[in-house]
Amino acid sequence: MDFASGFFGDIAHGLRVLNLVDTLLVVVVGVGIYLAVNGESAKALYGLLPGTKCDSGSSGKTSKSAFGWLSSIIKQIRDAYVEGTLVSLLSRWTESCVKIVRLAITCYLLEAISQSRRHYFYLLEKKFLKLEIRKGETEKESYVDIKKHLQRKGVWPYMQEVSQPRSDKVLCEGYEATPMSSYSYLDLVYDERVQKKAIEAAQQYSTGSHGPRMLGGNTPLLRELEKAVGEFFGREDSLIVATGYMACMGAVCAIYKKGDVFFGDDRLHASIRAGFKVSGAKVYFFKHNNMAHLEQLVKQYRRKYRDAWIFIESVYSMDGDIAPLPDVRSIADKYDMKICIDEAHGMGVLGKMGRGLEEHFNMPGAADVIVGTFSKSAAGVGGYITSNKLFVDFLDFHTPGNTFSAALPAYCAGGVLESLRIISSEPERVEKCRKNSLYLRNLIKSGGGYWPADYPEDKKYTVEGDDCTSVIAVVFKDDILRVIDVAHEMLKRGWLLSCVAFPACPLRFPRFRVTARAGYTQQLMDNFVKDLVECSVACPGSELTDSM
Repeated sequence: MDFASGFFGDIAHGLRVLNLVDTLLVVVVGVGIYLAVNGESAKALYGLLPGTKCDSGSSGKTSKSAFGWLSSIIKQIRDAYVEGTLVSLLSRWTESCVKIVRLAITCYLLEAISQSRRHYFYLLEKKFLKLEIRKGETEKESYVDIKKHLQRKGVWPYMQEVSQPRSDKVLCEGYEATPMSSYSYLDLVYDERVQKKAIEAAQQYSTGSHGPRMLGGNTPLLRELEKAVGEFFGREDSLIVATGYMACMGAVCAIYKKGDVFFGDDRLHASIRAGFKVSGAKVYFFKHNNMAHLEQLVKQYRRKYRDAWIFIESVYSMDGDIAPLPDVRSIADKYDMKICIDEAHGMGVLGKMGRGLEEHFNMPGAADVIVGTFSKSAAGVGGYITSNKLFVDFLDFHTPGNTFSAALPAYCAGGVLESLRIISSEPERVEKCRKNSLYLRNLIKSGGGYWPADYPEDKKYTVEGDDCTSVIAVVFKDDILRVIDVAHEMLKRGWLLSCVAFPACPLRFPRFRVTARAGYTQQLMDNFVKDLVECSVACPGSELTDSM
């Protein structure tokens, strides 16, 4: 018996045991796979599959991975046929297809009654939690229903009160816990030298000022900090504002002129997106770190505008990967564009001296403007915009965070100045953080040998991000409740984790943002991963499609 006759014979047997809907799905899958087995038909067939079409600007990598996916399907079919389990395999696939169709219908209906994208997410979450969806309920009502439900269960993971933050273990919800999502990557939040300089500055300048910097609120201390930031990043000058959010938003507003166009990574921080909206700029978003898609958009739209900018982050804070600066710079040069980098999570982490993405790639001056915050490695508060002297001189009247906001308090400025001095004079901190990041990331990936031998692979978390960053994204696909449950169990064991959900990350990929710090010991990291795996096993969660 040849493959074709045996294959369709088994399908015919399957038709007698599956219902009509299943039968139709099986026929589609079966015929498609058989055509694929017979050679070049596979490529054409793949183009007919839902969600797989791609335009001419897509890279060859996409088509190769798509063809690889189809080859994997074919292999499973062949193996199942040889083992005599073909009908069982097709039945499982059909069951999955039915679940997906039901989920798609549910999503369509919820989207139709939602008031916004956020509201749509909240309605999905209510369906997932099996909470009643009332006719005409508003976005606020949907959100509060979810919040109160999880609070009643004692697992609401947000706005938890944390005390004793300068200790190795914070106090949270009655538990002493080690912060494992802290963004004080170099542990300067604990450093007494930083605290001392901050207090001294507050005593010298007071806790406030007589007005915004434009009108009586400027001080020599702020100018000293601006010069220090410029030197840190190899720039001529800087502007300091009260928060990182205002720095990023304000830089975009200052950059934009009528007739300009912006291209931004679709994982950009909300602060830069806010700048896009406030400025009124025309913006095209490219797929995350996808240079082929960026260039496709640039080819299509760049020529219609005067000046053009590409906005990227050095380290994407919820994903743990870095922007491919050499490729971005190449595209910028090719099409006469400029680059703005958000260094919030790269400062103090990337590069031998912690100078960020440019140092990491040995490309000094590759960015035209750098923005960021002092709230991460510098263990303070405030934001910066650094560039050439002409651009910075232009910022004072043209950045909302400077013109219409109070100045950065002296306490924060004094502390950050000392943090920059420590980062520059103690590069061993940066190196220790880098080594801990690599060790912890690899340990989390492997599970440290703590997964039970028979534990299903599809129930394990996955890890995202690049080895060179301190952000380690631990993802539980399609199961935000499992993320919340695991976080609660980890807190009881003495670990404080940040739960991340949409819109801070993709809808189907809720996660923990685990971070590595310079002060971790190997024993601490080993203990953490052991508890993470054990809590993941103890909280099995549920499939999104099953819940709907």
